[in-house]
Amino acid sequence: MLRSAPLPLLRDSLRLLTSHGLTTLDAARVFSAFPYLLTSPPEEPLRFLSADAPLPPPLLRSAVVRSPRLLAASVPDTLRPALLFFRRRVSLRREPLPLAAALLLAFNVERTLLPKLLFLRDATGLPDSAVCAVLRRAPAILSYGIETNLRPKLEFLAERMQRDPAAELAEFPHYFAFSLEGRIKPRHEALRERGIEMPLKDMLTSNDDDFRERLVNVTLSDTKARL
Repeated sequence: MLRSAPLPLLRDSLRLLTSHGLTTLDAARVFSAFPYLLTSPPEEPLRFLSADAPLPPPLLRSAVVRSPRLLAASVPDTLRPALLFFRRRVSLRREPLPLAAALLLAFNVERTLLPKLLFLRDATGLPDSAVCAVLRRAPAILSYGIETNLRPKLEFLAERMQRDPAAELAEFPHYFAFSLEGRIKPRHEALRERGIEMPLKDMLTSNDDDFRERLVNVTLSDTKARL
């Protein structure tokens, strides 16, 4: 496509992207992912993202670099419905739109975004308003798979950790961002073996050294208390 494309059209496509804050290297990555954009400049998606979302150039660049499909998505079929979903259903009113939400504008509302919101509502028992409050704080939740992330982590939280998912998510909605096998399970087991209770946020957000230090300090405190 590159060899057959008229040079002026290629220049127009590159100029369009760089005028919105992308570098030539960024543009090369976009064109590599979606070669047809070389000859079909994504004017409508860029106009929508910069004016309607609205994303200032640095934020727009970050979003497009991480998700080039934003420039390949249809404005009427995908981008606008997704923005309305966040603005009206989730009540995410902040401007500019947070990066985590901007990355999701290329997702289909009916097939991807809405089913996850409804799953969280039904699985936790939280009302719509509370689920939306969780999503406003952590929009990235809507990028996670139901069967590969949300369901197994909720089940582990309720069944193995014996914690109330509704209360825990309202307190710490970023729970889903952590690996179940790599962090949640081993840290829960370390606490359980020592009979230690710890808020979910403290349990997951500390690095390995800080977490081990917390365990040692709590164990020493308990030992001294028994003497």
